[in-house]
Amino acid sequence: MKTKSVFLILLLLAAGMYAQDKRPPVKVGDPAPPLHLEALLQAPEASQATWDALKGNVVVVEFWATWCGPCRAALPHLNELVSQYKNKPVRFISITSEEGWKVKAFLSVNPIAGWIGIDHANSFYGEFGFKTIPQTVLVDQRGRVAALFQPSQLTNGILDQLLAGKALSTPASGLAEASAVPEASPKAQDQAVPPLLELMIRPAKPSMSMSRNGGTFRAKGMSLKNLVSYVYSISPARIVAVGQIPEQAYELTAQIPDERKDLLLPMLQQAMAAAFGVKTWKENRETEVLVLRAPANSHELLRPSGKTNSDWVTDEGQISGSAMTIENFRMSLENGLLRVVLDETGLRGVYDISFYWNPKDEASILREMGKQLGLELKKERRSIGVLCFEIPKL
Repeated sequence: MKTKSVFLILLLLAAGMYAQDKRPPVKVGDPAPPLHLEALLQAPEASQATWDALKGNVVVVEFWATWCGPCRAALPHLNELVSQYKNKPVRFISITSEEGWKVKAFLSVNPIAGWIGIDHANSFYGEFGFKTIPQTVLVDQRGRVAALFQPSQLTNGILDQLLAGKALSTPASGLAEASAVPEASPKAQDQAVPPLLELMIRPAKPSMSMSRNGGTFRAKGMSLKNLVSYVYSISPARIVAVGQIPEQAYELTAQIPDERKDLLLPMLQQAMAAAFGVKTWKENRETEVLVLRAPANSHELLRPSGKTNSDWVTDEGQISGSAMTIENFRMSLENGLLRVVLDETGLRGVYDISFYWNPKDEASILREMGKQLGLELKKERRSIGVLCFEIPKL
């Protein structure tokens, strides 16, 4: 009997601990949860990111990441606000869970005004139940949550209201989270018997999305050049369009049984020939390329990776990933710049790489390559193999 009582008490304690872990998200009007930051960048020496130290200030907390496109798009707006309120009791803190070295590399090319907080555990972010970034939390002078919304909703009027001690007239919660519009689902009877083979090509609005899973390939809003690039497994930088090529974007859907997925690309090549009359051939052409080299000892800025899973993202002005080979980096660079890149580094290691440049400044990428990675990128002329394609006039 005593054993059962002890077991029951332990069960109740465990249930209580679980309930605490599952406490409801912080909402507008609640006291702001504690800030637990492993590091604080761009703040004056001895600054503290605690609500006691920040008392009397309106605090704008921005959740962001270097890889987040919408976060980068919001930077000019937030930087402008920081400048406008620099002499007023308003503190801006941008919080990310990423490594400090990666954040510092990003900031060298993409300045963020205000303080930068590093919260590896995402503990503060987790208190609000958010599922996406960017997100903005507004905290009033008393340390209470005044609003939760998107960065674009933060205006001078809202900050002035809080500074004046007035209740906000803006909605308490922000914009609905963006979500993809689901495609119309096929009728139930069509789902019961999937097609053995499906192929469709038609004009579409530009959007550039693509996916492949086994024997299924879907692309939307892609140019003919990009479709040729995928179908023939060659970088767009190494493709030459000959003659007049339609500027129209297209949607392409293809599906074959997964056990015959090796036949997918040959089928797509025949489909491109049937739909557009695409003709392809290979030849060597002299062209300007970018050559990647590793000067003696300077490549020590590269960070050897201890991770086993390799993944990376390429976006405008950045390449960031883990367990990348230099060949992975070269391909990402070539696809991101749409310029032929050759690897002459001789490096065979696996690295964690986060590289940032200003896409509007051509010299930026050459300059930042040495500063951030210790590598050299130089323009040269070389004879390289390219895939030429043309579409005969109808």
